[in-house]
Amino acid sequence: MTRIASSKDSALFFADLEQQANRYPVRSVKLTARDRSLLGLFLMHADAEATEVEAALTRLAGSLNGKNGSDPASAADAGGMPGPSQLKKILRAELDRVQLTRLPCSMILLAATNEAPPAKITEAIKECLHHVDILVPRNNHEFAAILPGTNLGKAILRAKTIRNAAMAAGIETRMGIALCYANDRFSPDNLLAQAEAELARTRQPGAEPICHVSGIRAEDACQVSVEERAQLFGFLVKDTN
Repeated sequence: MTRIASSKDSALFFADLEQQANRYPVRSVKLTARDRSLLGLFLMHADAEATEVEAALTRLAGSLNGKNGSDPASAADAGGMPGPSQLKKILRAELDRVQLTRLPCSMILLAATNEAPPAKITEAIKECLHHVDILVPRNNHEFAAILPGTNLGKAILRAKTIRNAAMAAGIETRMGIALCYANDRFSPDNLLAQAEAELARTRQPGAEPICHVSGIRAEDACQVSVEERAQLFGFLVKDTN
């Protein structure tokens, strides 16, 4: 939500913002004062349920009042990471961004194969992540690393870097890599199932510790030039911060 003093300029600003929002999978709600002057615009995901919106508004109101408005069911864990229940919501948001930016998104599903403290596994993985990446634990030994704007080749290199860092910390790992292009139209369940299938392949006799989807598919979903892709990735990084 953005608050601007009521004026002709602010009205034009919010009118333009509403128009721009029509290009994205969001809904907008105008917030007004008692005198009907415009206070702000609340944007929500088009698929958001009423209970989710109500909880978000409650947290927002709490933060504006200087209170802790966090929702225990959706808050990050003590390590600053999203909880396991948030994985599909995060994937939905990133898959929507694939459609908007035409840039791919990769996910590494990592499982530790030997006994190691979750905090130690997390530390080894985070060391290799970029600031736009998102790490979500699924349980004490399995983690999902979501890599926005990362194609399959780069995701494989990142997986190898993570595996080497984990080995240096005495942690054995197996990884399955899934990938979504703009023309895939995946749901969070689709991408997660793909990663789970690749992780399952690593457990077969003689399999490599890192398995991934076929690289034969061309990245023809990105119908933009190299320069345009760089600009789009700049937008992605700015939007993620």
